[in-house]
Amino acid sequence: VQRITSACDLPLMVDIDTGWGGAFNIAKTIRDMEKAGAAAVHMEDQVAQKRCGHRPNKEIVSTEEMVDRIKAAVDASKFGDKDILIMARTDANHTHGIKEAIERAQIFHELGSDILFVEAPKPEDEMRLICQEVPGCKIANIVEGGLTPNLSMKELEDIGYNMAVY
Repeated sequence: VQRITSACDLPLMVDIDTGWGGAFNIAKTIRDMEKAGAAAVHMEDQVAQKRCGHRPNKEIVSTEEMVDRIKAAVDASKFGDKDILIMARTDANHTHGIKEAIERAQIFHELGSDILFVEAPKPEDEMRLICQEVPGCKIANIVEGGLTPNLSMKELEDIGYNMAVY
């Protein structure tokens, strides 16, 4: 991270997977990412042996465990010299359904996550529902050949997304 931020002035978002441990490790990760110059981190609610969000057979942790992860990350983000953004991702859509995925994203927002990421909605209707029901900044993950419709940034903005990863 430090090598990248030293070579480039663009904001860097770092995928920290599941946070690399419990609350103490997550807090340390956030402080280390901030110290290295990251602008944001992305953390998800899968178990430690995670899988790509557009692949089958994912397993997620309980809402309570993810709440602990987010609390640790948000708390740690407030102690540094600059604001590091926390993106919270849920893969609950394909393990528990869109309703639980939206409920988790709403909780993540209430806990102080800056960016909300409901992974791999399949039809455009799910994407619209996410944007209607989840407050705050939302990101879409567009993977060529993935589960989510391959929409342009303009189409995503019209639906209600603020950011996209292609």
